[in-house]
Amino acid sequence: MRLFVGIPIPVDIAENLYPVARAIRGLEAQPPENMHLTLKFIGTVHDRVTAASIDDALLQTRFTPFDLQIAGLGMFGTDRKARILWAAVQAQPLLNQLAHRVESALFRCDDISGQLDRRKFTPHVTLGRNRSASRAVIGQAVADHADLVSRSFQVDRFCLYQSISTGDGPVYQVVAEYDDVGIGQPAAREAPAFCDDEAFADIDFTAGPKR
Repeated sequence: MRLFVGIPIPVDIAENLYPVARAIRGLEAQPPENMHLTLKFIGTVHDRVTAASIDDALLQTRFTPFDLQIAGLGMFGTDRKARILWAAVQAQPLLNQLAHRVESALFRCDDISGQLDRRKFTPHVTLGRNRSASRAVIGQAVADHADLVSRSFQVDRFCLYQSISTGDGPVYQVVAEYDDVGIGQPAAREAPAFCDDEAFADIDFTAGPKR
């Protein structure tokens, strides 16, 4: 199973961002239901014991809720080709603090610490992956939406996601949520609902997390 930790984007904001990427020919737009802000990519986890240890580590991660706002666009890539179009967020020290605490918690999980990316945290929301659009076209979109600003929204939880491959592209399923309520009280929780990729057709992806 492929796992990552992230912050969900409110539905109305995601739906407003979707047309920005959808309008660019050659860019594969991220569907609104998949939009999130990644705190830490974990990668492939081969057994549920390891997944459970990740859940236990994240459950102990305390943080202070904070407000966040989408502000402008950016892109990842080279001087020749843009790979990813993304939405930026306004500077928020508490977001960086949360990302650091999540990373530290995951590095304490011996079974996965060696596979974790050590690059500096760059907060962003992926809007689309480039297939054939020119760098100039994507760069123009970034310039055209320099003043893009979303409403402010509160971040009072973060999530453990499972990326599930389907014939229509990946589905990002929330399998667990974490906030400051009930931390340290595992008896009050249900175990995260990890699923096998082969069984994705039987999963209701509109259902909430099993908490």
